[in-house]
Amino acid sequence: MTADVPRDMNALANGIDAKVGVAGGLATLGADGKVPAEQLSVQAPADASTTRKGVVQLNDAVNSTSTTQAATPNAVKKAYDEALAGKQAGIDRKAEVVAALNSIGVAASTSESWAQLIPKMAAIIRATGNATAADVLTGKLFSNAGANGLTGTMPNRGAGGTVTPGTTNQTKAAGYYSSAITILGDLDLVSSNIRSGTNVFNVLGTLIPGKRFVEGSVTPTSGAVSIPFNAEFAPKIILLWRGSGDGTVDNDFSIGVIRGAAYMPLFYCSGTSSSSWGSALYYNSGVISARTYHYSETYNYRIYE
Repeated sequence: MTADVPRDMNALANGIDAKVGVAGGLATLGADGKVPAEQLSVQAPADASTTRKGVVQLNDAVNSTSTTQAATPNAVKKAYDEALAGKQAGIDRKAEVVAALNSIGVAASTSESWAQLIPKMAAIIRATGNATAADVLTGKLFSNAGANGLTGTMPNRGAGGTVTPGTTNQTKAAGYYSSAITILGDLDLVSSNIRSGTNVFNVLGTLIPGKRFVEGSVTPTSGAVSIPFNAEFAPKIILLWRGSGDGTVDNDFSIGVIRGAAYMPLFYCSGTSSSSWGSALYYNSGVISARTYHYSETYNYRIYE
C-alpha cells in the first residue's frame, strides 16, 4: 500500500499547530524569554506560612509582625545595629552604676551581673532631712534629702566659757561651742541693794539712800503681836502704829530704840495716854513683840537700821 505522504505531513503539521501555546502542548516563549504559566501543566505554588512551604514575600521593615513575609538582609542589618547599640548602652550604664556604688563605699564590679548589682543598689539608704551647711560644724560632711557629700560651715568656737556681766553688752558669736556658756549671777542683785527707780538687768531697785529699813503690817488676834525680823541689818529704831497712822492720839503708836546690845522702848501712846520709856515694844532673838489694844485691826510697822 502506498503511503500518502503529503496528506500525512499535513495532518502532522495540523496536530503540531493544535498543541502549540497550550497547556500540555508545545510551549512557546513569551516576550521575557520565559514560558508563560498558562502553557505549563503545573500549578503555581501557594504562599508560604509557618506551617507550610511556599512563596515568600520579602519585607524591608524592622517593626513588622507578619508571619508570612521574610526580612531582607537590610532589615536584619538595621535590627542588628540597634541591638548592638542597646548592648553597648547597657555596658555603659552598668559601668556608671558600678562607679556610683564604689564612690559611696559599696564594693561592685562590671563583671557582676545585674542580678548581683540590683540588691546592692536596693540596700543603699537614701539620705533624708533638711540640714543645711550652716547647721553642721565646719569641715564635717553630711547629706540631706537633696544632695550627698555636703560640707558644713558652722564655725567651731571651742569651749563656751564664762561671761561676767559688765557695763556694756557682750556678744558670743554664733557657732558651735563644745561646752556650756555660763552667765555669772550675783546674790546681791536684789531690789533692796539697788537705788529706787534704777533697773539693773530687769531688777527694779527699791533702795532709798540713807538708813535701810523694812516695813509691813500685821493683824493681832490678842493684846500682843509678834513680828519676825529677818533683814540683813541689825534693827535700831522700831515704829508701830495702828490704822492710817495719821498721828492722832486715837491710834496706838510706839517707838523703840536699841542701844548697844539691849533694846529700850522709847515712847508709847494709846488713846489719850502716853508714856516715855514705856514697855510696849520688845526685841529678842530676831522677834519683835508689841502690846496692842485693838484686836483684828491692822497695825503697820517700820524697822530702821
